[in-house]
This record gives sequence, structure tokens and C-alpha cells, in this order.
Amino acid sequence: MKLVDKFTLWYLSSTLIILPLNAYISYQSIRKEIDQATVERLKHVNERVAEQVKAGEPISDHTQGCKILVAASMETIPAGHVEITEKDVKDIPELRDNDRKVIVSSWHTINNQLYKITSADYVTRSEQILAGLRTSIIWKIAILLGFVTLTARLVSRYVLAPFYNTLKKVQRFNLKTKQKLTLPRTRTKEFNELNCFLEKMTDKAVHDYNSLKEFAENASHELQTPLAIIRSKLELLSESDIQGGQAQLIGDMQNAVEKLTRINRSLVLLSRLENNEYEATEEMPFSQYTRDALGAFCDLMALKSLQVKSNIEEEVCLHLHPSLADILLNNLISNAIRHNLPEGTIEVVLNREHLMIKNTGHPPSVPTSEMFQRFRKGSQCDNSIGIGLSIVKQICDMNNFEISYRYASGYHIVEVNFPSGTSASKFLQNDERYLHERIQQ
Repeated sequence: MKLVDKFTLWYLSSTLIILPLNAYISYQSIRKEIDQATVERLKHVNERVAEQVKAGEPISDHTQGCKILVAASMETIPAGHVEITEKDVKDIPELRDNDRKVIVSSWHTINNQLYKITSADYVTRSEQILAGLRTSIIWKIAILLGFVTLTARLVSRYVLAPFYNTLKKVQRFNLKTKQKLTLPRTRTKEFNELNCFLEKMTDKAVHDYNSLKEFAENASHELQTPLAIIRSKLELLSESDIQGGQAQLIGDMQNAVEKLTRINRSLVLLSRLENNEYEATEEMPFSQYTRDALGAFCDLMALKSLQVKSNIEEEVCLHLHPSLADILLNNLISNAIRHNLPEGTIEVVLNREHLMIKNTGHPPSVPTSEMFQRFRKGSQCDNSIGIGLSIVKQICDMNNFEISYRYASGYHIVEVNFPSGTSASKFLQNDERYLHERIQQ
């Protein structure tokens, strides 16, 4: 839910609570004011009539629109006492159903005689006032709902514009571009504080990233010389007169050094990939590269008695650096060979939409979602260093390829989906358009 929608809902929820409460308070206040005003007016009428009686003036049945009744009282009620009563007038046909009768009786001593003076008037019933307020509240809520919803959309475009601008720049920010995140200053204090915090945070992230990358590059570079020395010394040692057990130890050491060399070489490659040192300048024939990669591994596949099935479509061209194409294909095919079963199967399918390499094998020992992480291996193969698929994933990300890995029915399946705008797609789309035009002619 958007921020402006939350603000709108909170405001409307508060309005739905406050307006009925305000209507109830207004209803009680209006009713009290009407009753008090009517009673005070009737009291004044009674006093005026008492003065007329005392002066011997004739009394009309109605005074100031109020019905008057004057009678001598035999009750023992002190003078000045006032009695207020209300009556429902629904049973009186000539009056409206929404009226109620207010009666004010007061006692006055005139010429040593106690008189009861009664005046009455009709006022609107409480239910009628409440109905009017209810209608008013409904209209207010409807108007507020429309007004708040409309103005919230319009005002948010202006008020939240700096926030959305910051959000877009943060989404486009990439550590690998080495570009500093620069955010504009705004008139809103909170947005300025947010922008300053993001700038400081991203500057530190860029600095830490560059420091870590520089350390990895330097470490990988410096490791090459001692590894080469160790390898050469082990070769010299293996050519000398040694015992059988010592030869086994030297062989194990050579294997470990070779594995460490491959790890170092792979880490250097990953670093170069992250630095975007492999930029494609032209289309490359991916179909031919796939055939060449399969041919390079044919002896190894024959040695493991693997059955190879391939379905490679002609003229599949990709905007990909040739070296990266070799690395991608070699890693995927070597993985399919290394993690296969004796006398297993390898299937390679290439078309304009995707490359799929499928091989038999044991179920992976780690979740398939973690197979593209560095140093995560699907099997405990000693020859595997756990970086091959990570390199493949890096190459795919650089070139906007989508790669997926799954295990189903005894097969490891790696699928690389190409963008819809590849040359293969364009060529075939042009051919289809040409054939369609020829058919119409």
C-alpha cells in the first residue's frame, strides 16, 4: 500500500469517528439550547401575563404565539414556583408528527390571590433534529471522502516528489559503477536528513567495496608467484629418488596446489567480470562455439562412457564476449561431465530462446537455490572447487541472461534463457515476417 493511501485511510478513519461524535455533541447542544430558549421565553410570557392581570388589563388566549391559561390556584404552592413539562403531540391531528409541546406553569400572587399561569408552545422533536444532523453528517463524509482522495493524490505528487526522486536514484545506484550517489536538497527537513544519510552510507559502501576488491585482486596476484614456485619445487621433488609413500604425499600436495591455483584463477576471473573488463563489441556465433566446446570434451566424455545428445540450432548469435562464451560453455559442460554417473547421459539443446544442458546424476546435497553461490557444491567431488556455477551466474547477469538450475527425475538441468532481442530472435522474426508477406502475395 502506498504512503499516501495510508495517510488517506488514517484521516478518513479518524473522520468517521470524529464526525458522528461531533454530531452527537451538536445534537445535545442544539436540543438543550432550543429547550432553554423556549422555557425562558415562556417564563417571560408568564411574567408579562401576571403583570397584565395585576394591572387589570384584558388577557388574550394567545400571547406572542403562545397559548395562555390563567386560573386561580387553590394549591399550597409558593409564589414564584415554575413547573416545566413536555408532552407528545402525535395524537393531535392538526399538528405535525415532528412537534412536541413544552408547557411552563408558574405561580404568582396577585391581590392576595394565588394564580397559576400556564403557557405552552410547540418545538421540533429531538428525532427530527437528529435526522437532520444524520443527513448533514452523511453529506460531509461523502464530500470529505472525495475531497481528501483527490487532493491527496494531487498534493502527494508535489510533497512526495523529492522522496520518489531519491527512491529512483537509490534503485539505480550500483556499487560496480564506482559513481557517487548525489541527491538534491529539498525544502523538507526530513527528506534532507534522509538524503544526507543515504549519501554517507553509499559513500562508505563504495569505499569498503573498492577496498575489498583491491585486496582480493592484490591477494590473487601475489599468490600466483608462490604457487608457481611450490608447483615447480614439487615437480623437481617428484623426479628425485623417493619412496612409494612419499610419492603419494607429493602427489596429494600437487593436487592441492593445482586446486588452489584453479581457485585463485577463478577468483581473478570473477574480479575481472565485476570490473566489466569483458565488454562485447559485436555478435558472436554461439552455435559454433557450442559445437566446438562439445568437441573439446569428446575424449573426456568417451573416457567416462557418457552418451551425448545434442540439438543445436543454426545461426544462433549472441551479443557476448567470445572469451565469456568459452568460459560459460566450458564450465557448464565440465560440470555435466564431472557430476555425471558412469555411462550416464548428457543432453545439450540450443535454440534462439535458450541453452539447456541436462545430465544424469545423484541428487544435489544442497538446495538448488544455493547452487549459484560461491563454494557451494552439489556433490562432494574432489575435483570441484564450487566456483564454476558462480562464474556462470556472473556472466549471465552481466549479459541479461536468466539462468536456472533444477533437479528432476534423476537429471540435473541448467537452463540459460536469452533476451528476446537477441540476433537469433531478430533473424527468425525477419524470416517469419518475410514468409508471411510471401504467403499473402
